[in-house]
Amino acid sequence: MTKSVVIFDELEKCLDLLNVFKDKSVFLSEFLLILPSKEKITPDQRQLLNLSKNTFFSSEEIGNIRILNPKLDRKIRQKNMRTWLMPFGFIAGIAFSNMTNLSTFSFLGLNNIGESFMGGLLGMGSGYLGSIVSSASINVNRKKELRPIIDSNKEGKWMVLLENQIGNELPWALIKQSEPREIVILEG
Repeated sequence: MTKSVVIFDELEKCLDLLNVFKDKSVFLSEFLLILPSKEKITPDQRQLLNLSKNTFFSSEEIGNIRILNPKLDRKIRQKNMRTWLMPFGFIAGIAFSNMTNLSTFSFLGLNNIGESFMGGLLGMGSGYLGSIVSSASINVNRKKELRPIIDSNKEGKWMVLLENQIGNELPWALIKQSEPREIVILEG
C-alpha cells in the first residue's frame, strides 16, 4: 500500500480535493487532513474547517500521526513489545529460578516460593528493559523523507495523508488536478 502526503499552500484547494474524492466516491484506506501548526491557522481558516467538518474525513495534528512522528512510532512499538516481553520474562524468571535452585536472595530469608517469585520479578524487569532496547534498535530512518513534510507543516501548509486500498492505485490524475505544492510518497 502506498502512503503519500499531498501538500497545499491553501486550505481551499485541500478541501476541494477531499470533496472531489467524496463526489467521485474514491475509496481509500485512509485520508486524513493534517493541520499546520496552531499558530499558523487563521480565524477564517478555522471557521472554514468547522463548516466543512463531516464524517468523510478527519483532521489531526502532525505530532499525533504515527507514520509522520518517529518518536510516537517508537513509543507505540515499545508499549506493544512490553505487553509481550514482560509476562514472558516473568515466566522465564520463575522457570530459571526453579531449574537452577539458586538461593540468590537467601539473605532476605526467602523460601523456594519467594526465590521463584523474585526470579520472576527480575525476569519481568528484563522483559521491560528488552522492550525499550529492542524498540529503540529498530532504525526507521525517515529523516530525509519526513523533512519536507515537517518543514511544510511549520510553514503553515495544509496536507492530506492518503493511503490506497490493496490492489488499487491512488487517483493520481485527481490529485494532480488539485494543483498541490508537492507530493511526498512515503515508503512503507
